[in-house]
Amino acid sequence: MGGGLAGPAGKPGRPGKRLSRDAGLRAELELCAAYGIPHSQLLGGDGRWTALDRAKALAWAEWQRAVCPECHTRLEEWDRRRGGDPHAYVTDTLRCPGCELIEQERDHVPQDRSGYGVKIQLLPREQHRDHT
Repeated sequence: MGGGLAGPAGKPGRPGKRLSRDAGLRAELELCAAYGIPHSQLLGGDGRWTALDRAKALAWAEWQRAVCPECHTRLEEWDRRRGGDPHAYVTDTLRCPGCELIEQERDHVPQDRSGYGVKIQLLPREQHRDHT
C-alpha cells in the first residue's frame, strides 16, 4: 500500500485511479484523515509527514470532493467514457429503527417559528434525564 501514487495510480499528480481501484487504501486514508495522521505513520512510520504523505492526503481530499454527499458515489463510476458502468450500483432498502423514531418525533415539532432550530437526537435510555 505504501508504494506511491505513481505505479498503480498512473501518472504522478493525477489522483484517483489508485483510489478508485484500492478500497484498502481508501479505508486507510479515511482513517488517517479522521485521526489527522500521515499515511506512513499508520503503516508504522515515525509520524513525520513526507512528500508522499502530503500527496496522498491531497489526493484523498480531491477524491472526497468528487463524492456525492447524498448517495456517496462518484460520477465517473457511472460514466462508461470514464471507465464506469451505468449499472455500477443497485438499490437496497433497509429500515433503521433509530431514524424511524427520529422521524416520528419530528412529527411533534411545530412547523411554525417555534420549531426552528429544534434538533432531535437519540440517547441511550439509561442516559436520558427522565429514565427511572
